[in-house]
Amino acid sequence: MMQENTSQDGTIVHIHLSRLGIAFKYSVSSNTTSREYSDMCIKEEQWFGTLTGLKSGLLLTPLLGKNQGLENYPYRKLIVPFGKIYSANNPNTKHQTVTIGRSSMTSSLQQYFVFILNDRLRILQSTDSPTGWLYLALLHTMTSHPLPDEYTGTTGMERAFQLLKSAGSWPDQPFDARSLNILGQIAAISPKVDYYPKHLTSMEQIDWNIIPCNILFII
Repeated sequence: MMQENTSQDGTIVHIHLSRLGIAFKYSVSSNTTSREYSDMCIKEEQWFGTLTGLKSGLLLTPLLGKNQGLENYPYRKLIVPFGKIYSANNPNTKHQTVTIGRSSMTSSLQQYFVFILNDRLRILQSTDSPTGWLYLALLHTMTSHPLPDEYTGTTGMERAFQLLKSAGSWPDQPFDARSLNILGQIAAISPKVDYYPKHLTSMEQIDWNIIPCNILFII
């Protein structure tokens, strides 16, 4: 939904993303600023060097004052909707395209996650533990490639393993519905390993799920 108000400085457009529950304000004379994060605006260049192929997400950057620089305000935020993640090979880019499907049931769950880009450590960090860490691991997995990401210096799969092994992914209480949903998506793309023959432990049989070849290459 969009509303226009006229002021002395010109026209101001209010942009409401109702399905996510967030809003922005745009005017010709300034940046598109966030309602939820009043000191941040939508970054014109949305590429940030990792999660390559992800089509659902919005990168925010700090509003810099006259005497400020990014070295004094060293973080950006990435807003990613919550939902079921799908991946498909893109023959034009040689990299999978990752989209997020949002069903009618999603409205009862968390609408989106916010990740901080830590430019000192060159990693994405979640503001929600453990659910956000699990979702970030899933995103890194689905966007992984045999070559390391420019921002993190590691492949998406390597970063996903780091996140799943970190303390942030281990709660001090039972997993909630959102976390179980994400863990189910991770399990769905994980290979199934059984002993072969089942009564022996000398050999293994691996059943691969149907996922993009770029991911299979590095599992």
